[in-house]
Amino acid sequence: MAFPLVERLDLGAPVRAARGPVPHQIEPDDVAKSRRIVALGGGTGLPAVLEGLAELAAEKGEQDRYAVTGIVTVTDDGGSSGRLRQQLGVLPPGDARNCLLALADQDSHFRSLLEHRIDEGPGVVGHPLGNLLLAALTQQTGDFSRAIEQLGSMIGSRGRVLPSTLENVRLRAELESGETVNGETRIVRQPSPIRRLSLEPSPRPLPEALAALVNADAIVVGPGSLYTSILPNLLVEGVAGTMHGVNGVKIYVANLMTEPGETEHFTLDRHLRVIREHTKFDLFDYILVNRRPIDDDAVRLYASRGSEPVVAEPLLRYAGHAQIVECDLAVEWGSRKIRHHPHSLARAIRALVAAGKQMSADCN
Repeated sequence: MAFPLVERLDLGAPVRAARGPVPHQIEPDDVAKSRRIVALGGGTGLPAVLEGLAELAAEKGEQDRYAVTGIVTVTDDGGSSGRLRQQLGVLPPGDARNCLLALADQDSHFRSLLEHRIDEGPGVVGHPLGNLLLAALTQQTGDFSRAIEQLGSMIGSRGRVLPSTLENVRLRAELESGETVNGETRIVRQPSPIRRLSLEPSPRPLPEALAALVNADAIVVGPGSLYTSILPNLLVEGVAGTMHGVNGVKIYVANLMTEPGETEHFTLDRHLRVIREHTKFDLFDYILVNRRPIDDDAVRLYASRGSEPVVAEPLLRYAGHAQIVECDLAVEWGSRKIRHHPHSLARAIRALVAAGKQMSADCN
């Protein structure tokens, strides 16, 4: 299939990004019903975005199944996903399962069922039931994307989940030490910083994923692990180029904390630099940043694990033309987990979508 041809971006001059607040008003219902939002990622970040968007859509009584779409990475090779990938030859189901859970109704009995981990039995101990169901449906249909769609229909998913590719792809990292490491699990365990990430083999995208991007009113990237959730989607052939070429509002959600094994001491600008250097495109219209202070006890706990808050510098050399938007997005769970609040995140995203590419309103 053909992919959009667009010019690559010159990475030379630094750019001072304008800062602004999130608009106070969420879009009116008659406008909101026409919005279709696509989010890319994996891990815990993408489900938070999808959950918030699905809940907000439900509150407004929206019925469009295509209003919320998640495009998820398929490079995981650890835990249950890695075992099923190795033993059954299926694509890793864990991230897709988490996205389906996020899109399930809050009162659905399927949420706890799909998360249930088998605690005994040879060969199945430790597997979440949702992973096993996706593996079984993949074997039945012969297609991972159809397996996700069928499981989504069974649980009454309030949106779609699409893999970025159907190819058996793995991460490959060139480290600053000069070593080359293959596989997500091995990469995040290396002490040497990552110089360059690639996908092996270079995969073709799922056509439905590109179509979702083309037809989106907004595209959201992040939050999520830079090297194991964000880039694995953007490096799939045609994805970054399609993003660059479409008219939808494009939003990057900045991470709250750095990650040991991936982004130690990374500032926001360094995250943006890595994305631009890997994709060669200026992708975003908005960069959404948390302004809510994070609990000191939670920060100390994370620091003991080698993680620290991501700093948004006044001068962002790699923000391109994007406007920096600050809003209260963070929440701590018992001062132990620092996460984006799904509902607050969804409200901020939809406010930016309603504002379009030129935003100037007050944050609530």
